[in-house]
Amino acid sequence: MPTSLVGMVDAAIGGKTGIDLPAVKNAVGAFHQAEWVVADPAMLETLPVREWACGFAEVIKTGLLAGGRLWQLVRDWEPGRGTPEQRLELIRRCAAYKAHVVAADPHEQGVRAVLNLGHSIGHAVEAAAGFGRIAHGEAIAIGLLPALWLSARTAGLDASLEAEVRELLRMHELPTAATGLDPAAVAEALRHDKKARGGRVRFTLLEAVGRPVHGVDVDDELIEQAISRATGLAPHGGA
Repeated sequence: MPTSLVGMVDAAIGGKTGIDLPAVKNAVGAFHQAEWVVADPAMLETLPVREWACGFAEVIKTGLLAGGRLWQLVRDWEPGRGTPEQRLELIRRCAAYKAHVVAADPHEQGVRAVLNLGHSIGHAVEAAAGFGRIAHGEAIAIGLLPALWLSARTAGLDASLEAEVRELLRMHELPTAATGLDPAAVAEALRHDKKARGGRVRFTLLEAVGRPVHGVDVDDELIEQAISRATGLAPHGGA
C-alpha cells in the first residue's frame, strides 16, 4: 500500500525491488510482481510539500509518455494537491499507463525502457550528488529537460516542449538544474548506469508527446552538452 504520490503513480507498480550502491541507483535487486497495489489518495493530504513535488515529477514524465487526457490533466494542474476527485483521476491514469507498459514487458527486456524518460541523466545527477542530497524526484525533474533537449535534436521533437516543461517544473517547485554539480562527475556516473552496455547508455527520448522511443544511441558531444545543461553550465534555449 503506497503512502506517497511517487509510490502510487510509479514505484509501487512493476515489481522492482532494489538497493542503491555508492555509484549506481538500484544496482542490486529482482522482479517480484505484487498481487495487489492499493492506493488511497486521501493519504496524500498529510504528505510533505517536497514529497508531493517529487512525486509530481514522475507524473509529468508519465504525462509526456502517455499524451492524451493525462498530458492535458498535467498541463492544467494548478500548484497543490487538487481536489480528491482530481487526485483520483491523476493517480488512476498514471497507474494505468505504467501497468499497461509493465504488462507488455514485465522484466524490462524491451518496451518497458520507455519508462526511463529523464532517468539516465537524472540517475547520474542523483549519484554524482551523493544519494540523499538531491531527492529522486528532483533528480528526475532535472533529467527530463536534457532528455527533451536531446529529443529535439535527434528524434524530431518540437523544441518548444522543453520550455513548456521547464515552466511546469518551476510551477510545481521542482529544480531545473543541479547547479554547482561537477559535469565530469555526472558523466562518470552515467557511464556506470546499470543499463549501460560497454560504457554507453541508450536513451529514452520523445518524437512527440505520447510517442516515446527507446534504445537511442546519442552522440557523445550531444550527451556532454546535455549534461552541461543539467548542471546549469549551458544557457537554456540555445543549441
